[in-house]
Amino acid sequence: MATPAARLIAAIQGAIRAHLEWIFRVTWRHPRATVAGTLLLLVLSLASVLTVRFESDIFRLFPTGNGPLRLFLDTLEWTGSAGEAYFILEGERERLPAAAERLATRLRELRVEGAPAFRKVSYRTVDPAETASFASFVAYAVGHPQLFLDPGQTDAYAAHFTPAVMDRALRRAMAELASGAGMGVRDLVAADPLYLRDLVLPRLREGSRSLDLDPESPYFLSRDGRLLVMIAEPARPVQDMAFARKLVAGINAARTGLDPTVSVSCAGAHLSAVIDEAVMKRNIIACITSSLLVVLGLFYLTYRRVLPTLIIPVIIVFGTLLALGTAGLFLPSIHIISFAFTALIIGLGTDYSIHLYDRFATERLAGRGIEEALRLAVVDTGHGVFTAAATTAFPFLALGIAEVRALSELGLLVGLGVLFSMYATFFFLPPLLFFAEKRFPRPPAPLPAFGLGWLWRTTGRHPRAVSLAAVALTTALFAASWFLGFEGDLKNLQPRHSEAFLTQERIERHLSLAPKQMVVAVEGTNLQEVMARGWRVGELAGRYRQRGELAAVSWLGQVVNGGSDQDAVLRRLKERLGGPSPAAALKGSLEREGFDPALFGDSLAAVGRLPGARPVPVAEAVERLRNSPLRGMVERYLVVRGGKLHLLLYLHYRSEFHQETFLRDLAAVDPTARATSPDLVSRQLAESVRTSFIEGFAVGGAIVLFLLLVHFESLAGIAAALLPVTAGVVAMTGLMAVSGMRLNFMNAMVLVTILGMGSDYGLHIFHRVRGAAATEALPRFTQAGRAVLLSALTTIAGFGSLAFTDYGAMASIGWATNYGVGATALFALVALPAFLARLRATPLPDCPHEKRPA
Repeated sequence: MATPAARLIAAIQGAIRAHLEWIFRVTWRHPRATVAGTLLLLVLSLASVLTVRFESDIFRLFPTGNGPLRLFLDTLEWTGSAGEAYFILEGERERLPAAAERLATRLRELRVEGAPAFRKVSYRTVDPAETASFASFVAYAVGHPQLFLDPGQTDAYAAHFTPAVMDRALRRAMAELASGAGMGVRDLVAADPLYLRDLVLPRLREGSRSLDLDPESPYFLSRDGRLLVMIAEPARPVQDMAFARKLVAGINAARTGLDPTVSVSCAGAHLSAVIDEAVMKRNIIACITSSLLVVLGLFYLTYRRVLPTLIIPVIIVFGTLLALGTAGLFLPSIHIISFAFTALIIGLGTDYSIHLYDRFATERLAGRGIEEALRLAVVDTGHGVFTAAATTAFPFLALGIAEVRALSELGLLVGLGVLFSMYATFFFLPPLLFFAEKRFPRPPAPLPAFGLGWLWRTTGRHPRAVSLAAVALTTALFAASWFLGFEGDLKNLQPRHSEAFLTQERIERHLSLAPKQMVVAVEGTNLQEVMARGWRVGELAGRYRQRGELAAVSWLGQVVNGGSDQDAVLRRLKERLGGPSPAAALKGSLEREGFDPALFGDSLAAVGRLPGARPVPVAEAVERLRNSPLRGMVERYLVVRGGKLHLLLYLHYRSEFHQETFLRDLAAVDPTARATSPDLVSRQLAESVRTSFIEGFAVGGAIVLFLLLVHFESLAGIAAALLPVTAGVVAMTGLMAVSGMRLNFMNAMVLVTILGMGSDYGLHIFHRVRGAAATEALPRFTQAGRAVLLSALTTIAGFGSLAFTDYGAMASIGWATNYGVGATALFALVALPAFLARLRATPLPDCPHEKRPA
């Protein structure tokens, strides 16, 4: 008596066979209605595709709701660096300022759709138009040393009020005024005649710098004087791709004809988005076009029939458009990298045509009629195709539940594309073959064997040696795979030779304070409380810097003194200025050097208040900075969003920084503080991908095992289907390690791809040769092996061609596919026959009736 499991399997097999019989009847009896109905569905899909919005922001491929990635994206938005454009002017030091001025003028005049393209363009530490405002801030800063003076500089500050030092400072001021340096110097001298700013401004510059610039230059100039940085803020966000394209065109026009000795390169989100979009689209189109030509060429050279060859593009277009159109009904947008995976459909869609047509041509060559040959192709081989498509599609569709968008979109698009391509093959190919045989009849010609007969005989004679060689090769590559590293830096997945990528590399190489940066966010609603917590975190970071683990630390607390430091400065000043009134001393010095003291009333009043000065609230200092030309410092370090304060500390580090230890210390100092860095983001993304991948792999693997069990009803069939793909995955990771490749967030998805596709190869071969007599096994293997070989070649041509693109993410996907598919096909065609031969009592004999190629 049959068990419930056996009855279920029998019922499923019966349903699949009945479904395939129905497809054959419909396509045989109503070919025109079948084609018309599918074409109507194609038109509806095209209408849906036209509404799909594509995007290229790589961070949108991953969950951004929390963790280091959330803070990373928040800081990019808060500080504006997510949308800024960076211009690098490179040349002789003395020629850079003039070229920068001309470029800045052009950028300020640039219009997009009648409106200014940039809100702000800056390349100087202080804009000349803000000299009066800068002088006003300098007057406040030097008059409130308790706020901005480094406590260690208090004695030097007090020393400026000795008569000799004051006289020397005023003589310097007289010389600068006599040089005719402009109104800016007059304003600064009036605000600070004693040059107390020489003690205050270096600290402000040091605390505000995000790049390693020349501290003596008024420009954003590198220390070697060869590079000048210009930062521009576009008027619209990077998500407005129409604006971004026009902006990039305007930038290219603006930087032409500046100075032949000065080169100008550009980086930034807008430029990267336009370049990435163009590169990806160009690579995808080139990949699809070239691979389609290769696929059609392989098909035609093998079968020598024009109409079956021409129907392949129709099947591929149908599967791709229907998948995109259906996905567009559920997804608000589709990432262009997810769309790149639809190139898989070229190879997979062709696979089904190859298997059905190869069986049809083989049966016609054996003397069967058109109807019988089509029935065997659709119902018998079609059963294998149906299971193969299901074992490919369902693991992908199982990824649709993944939290990582990269996996969910990939799974949905490819899974739907596989199913729709399979049905397109079933509904398009039989009517076409019937039409071709009736309209253009010709005698069946022998099909090329590609040496598969020799391969079957050789593996049959030496199954033990071939099996041991396969095991040894797999073991060696498995050992190599342990040395496969992980590439977590997302910038390495960008187009390697794009201007934006190369410019960013130049900035990091010449201007970065350190190779990497961690951002710590201390958040709350009260400024005094947030700053107090920030000072505790700053003290922790300072200890790490003293030990050499951090290259630099920058935050608002390095510029503004807290309560204890203010008290220390004021106590020391009272001790040092306890004699004659500093205001009276300054007035006397002004008179001795020929200045009118009435012109320095504000300075005299500020100096007069020094002996009785008291601590100043931090909020006052922040407000003064916010209203000064140094407002960018506050915008960089202190962000207000939705009534909440976000105080940011930037920790610049190299490889010796032990982040886990620091994070534990940070949690002890401030449990609510958040941190982000490239390494932390990479770790979060890797964990997200790993979790989603394992879940999808487990669900997809269970579905594949169930489908294989339904198809074969035996463990031998399951083993035969999974043997090549298991060895193929091991070989893929081993070859990646040997060739110097690394796993990343993109090529890791190929593991799911290989699982779905690779199980097809062993499935088709075992489906054809199981139960065959010794004299029938060889021609059956030749027929199935030919289809498997062509399927692997078309998949490599359709998806593996991405290996030759300049886009790092796509290139890594392409190479991983080539390794995985190539190795899986090799094991299916060589190792699997040897293992099957070992299952028999004796090696399989030669078949005297082997079909030879024409």
